[in-house]
Amino acid sequence: MTYRITKEYVWVGAIPDHPGALAEKLRALSTGGLNLELILGRPDQPGRALLFVAPLRSLEEVEIAERAGLATESAFRIIRVKGPNTAGLGARVAAALADAGLNLRDFSAAALGEQAVINIAFDNDADGDRAKAILERVLAP
Repeated sequence: MTYRITKEYVWVGAIPDHPGALAEKLRALSTGGLNLELILGRPDQPGRALLFVAPLRSLEEVEIAERAGLATESAFRIIRVKGPNTAGLGARVAAALADAGLNLRDFSAAALGEQAVINIAFDNDADGDRAKAILERVLAP
């Protein structure tokens, strides 16, 4: 079983918390040609929500996101694990990171058929780098 473990930047922008605000922002990103793999909207405070998107890998994609109102100073790195959906994968990943004493800022996992993706955020880039190295060992074929 082969897993791809990458570092990705997640970009964050504030959007109004009203009907159509998310659609408007995603339309602007789509019109710019972005092909997003992660889209997450969350309430933030009364009247305001946060939109998280990833990946943005090129300068052109970052500029498109900035024109759509996503701020580069609000970006953070995640570790993304993609590969076969196996029973207990999330538990294996979480346990390996816990055993290493790493604190998780955010953890999300999803599976579609036989493929799984896990996105993990950390308190700092050094912890993310450690986590990537640990997961490369733990999930090695």
